[in-house]
Amino acid sequence: MPPQGKKRVAILGGGVSSMTTAFYLSSYPGWKDDWEIDVYQMGWRLGGKGASGRNRKASQRIEEHGLHIFLGFYDNAFRTMQELYAELARSPGQPLATWEDAWKPQDYVAFMEKVKGEWKPWEVNFARRPGLPGDASAPLTGWGYVQTMLSWIAEWLQQLGFLSDKNDQIVDRLVGEVDQTRRAHPGKSGEWRVQEVVRGIFAGVLQRVVDGISYVASLTELDNQLIYAAIRLAATVDAADDSDTRHSAVGELVRRVRDWVWARVATRIDENDNWRRLFVLIDLTTAAINGMIHDDLVGDDPYWFKIDDQSFRSWIMKHGATEITARCGPIEAAYALAFGEKTELGAGTAMHGILLLLLGYKGSIFWEMQAGMGDTIFAPFYEVLRRRGVRFHFFHRVDRLEMSGDGTRVAKIHIGRQVEPEGGTYRPLVDVKGLPSWPSEPLYDQLVDGDDLEASGCDLEDWWTTWTDKGAPLVLEDGTHYDVVVLGTAIATFPYIAAEVMDASRPFKLMTEQVTTTQTQAMQLWFKPDLEGLGWVGCPPPIVGAYALWMDTWADLSHLIEREDWPAEQRPGNLAYLVSRMLDDEPMPPRSDHGYTRRQHARVRANALEWLAQHAGTLWPTAADKHDPRALNWWFLVDPLERDGAERFEAQYIRGILNPSERYVLSEPGTTKYRLRPNETGGIFNLIHVGDHTFTGVNAGCVEAAVQSGMAAAQSLCGYPAVIPGDALPRSGPWGDR
Repeated sequence: MPPQGKKRVAILGGGVSSMTTAFYLSSYPGWKDDWEIDVYQMGWRLGGKGASGRNRKASQRIEEHGLHIFLGFYDNAFRTMQELYAELARSPGQPLATWEDAWKPQDYVAFMEKVKGEWKPWEVNFARRPGLPGDASAPLTGWGYVQTMLSWIAEWLQQLGFLSDKNDQIVDRLVGEVDQTRRAHPGKSGEWRVQEVVRGIFAGVLQRVVDGISYVASLTELDNQLIYAAIRLAATVDAADDSDTRHSAVGELVRRVRDWVWARVATRIDENDNWRRLFVLIDLTTAAINGMIHDDLVGDDPYWFKIDDQSFRSWIMKHGATEITARCGPIEAAYALAFGEKTELGAGTAMHGILLLLLGYKGSIFWEMQAGMGDTIFAPFYEVLRRRGVRFHFFHRVDRLEMSGDGTRVAKIHIGRQVEPEGGTYRPLVDVKGLPSWPSEPLYDQLVDGDDLEASGCDLEDWWTTWTDKGAPLVLEDGTHYDVVVLGTAIATFPYIAAEVMDASRPFKLMTEQVTTTQTQAMQLWFKPDLEGLGWVGCPPPIVGAYALWMDTWADLSHLIEREDWPAEQRPGNLAYLVSRMLDDEPMPPRSDHGYTRRQHARVRANALEWLAQHAGTLWPTAADKHDPRALNWWFLVDPLERDGAERFEAQYIRGILNPSERYVLSEPGTTKYRLRPNETGGIFNLIHVGDHTFTGVNAGCVEAAVQSGMAAAQSLCGYPAVIPGDALPRSGPWGDR
């Protein structure tokens, strides 16, 4: 229930979590009787790490902070967008009038594999599934996942030509023998009973069954058929009964099948792509099934995060996966999806995420935005929230949270005012071909010192900018300007602005120190030819993962060209987005180190040029340099100034995610237990923190986690929304039950 009396909420930061908090806090009837909401944002736009802008000096092209794609299991994110667009109520025919206009399904994915020094695309066209994202239908149980994966193995064996239906009678008898053996030893210990079941399967039981069939078949020839036994046995299991030995019997059966396949393909996996790939899938699935059974993740509501102290790769290898599988294209792509290159992912977070990705999606596995993230998400958030009465304060930089003497409340918020809007009000959006959008620079003509700011070249979103504030500092006080603080500036900012909070709360300090973040880097390339003209030989238009570092993920987002405003003679034929992690080469410095941004931007540029010189030709062979097939022929890039050679690269867009407010939150092993729920602050009563660093049902850096965090924050404040599908409550942390 809403608190008694009107409360003032100061939301610091304008990313997905902050906007979601404001959206749900202002969504229930009568909210204005309970809340006043103010949002304080550094710079001129909302978005945080998801911000995008329109470059008026370059054909209003979309410039993103990176590559952002919704996944088909993002039920809370899509539910929020559906409610947002319904309230936005754009007229039919307007750009992005509905959420269905703003997101379109994408089914084609290519995982890149390097085999004997040659890159090969492993193309997958994911089947459309029933429903639409956001409908929050019940997910599969843990054992439901196991049963589905068993059916996959049977399908893959059929693709390999290893299965027939000759042995159905054997399978039926086999399942009966297994169940009879299980019932015959009710008093045995769990492990001994499992061994009895398995021994019965692999010894005299099978032979007795074989003897009753009209044709001769050896035990070895029957091993491939054991997958049917596993499927049928799995259908009899009591998933909630930890002592049910049929769990482990299923694992033994499928492991035997995997070993049978390996014996037949081991010497040929480098020569036959299909055999190698199908074995990898069988091997990975077998390891997942056995790991889930071993770690009791097969019940109705498995607690995935209890195995997050292990890395995903070590976990699947512990349960039988080969090194080939642990380093295969799909696993590398999954790591890249979570910016886990050159690090590890927590086993539970990764396993749960992969199962949601493959088995939890509605409609399509991926959904692509039809404009920039700022245009698609943050402009609608701004328009709807402003209509509702939420107040936005741009150019307000949070500098410090000051604690009360007893360390139980945020007593003051110190804010720097970067510039003053003319007349005190700033209108941040611009119209681009009928679509409200965020510009890539401030609207200088609305600012008192706009000419000086533009001439300086300073970036007000730069954490280390040399710009000197033009407005007088602002100090917000507890009980006067706010009653609740929602800290949404991203976890990497906390050591800079919330050091006193960390000193006052050990759990908050541990979370800030243990939940890791990373820089990322992105590149957008506008090409003259279309995708076919670039020579891509795979499925168009693709999302490509697990390619060469350090731009290992590529998406063809040429559909966005229509949203830009190019002269006809310069209109690109293709738009490529590339992104990857960028390893830190130095600690984040104090804000007085004004050279940090320049140094890091130089790294991004060097990485991009090196990648284009060594790896572009494989993806786009027609656009390769005639004298070096690895390298890009610069002529294929669109450049309105028609410069020569590598100078054409200057007309493209690169972005390094350098600011602490934009750094990507990792899911490294051993860190999940330090995550806190938004309302968990270790005894600081007027503080809520939001972001994809908090404990949610996903625990990974993504829009769905950020939305769940914002929903949980609103729920803790006002009780709405009543239900957050897929969210998870922590069971314990390093300091005991919470």
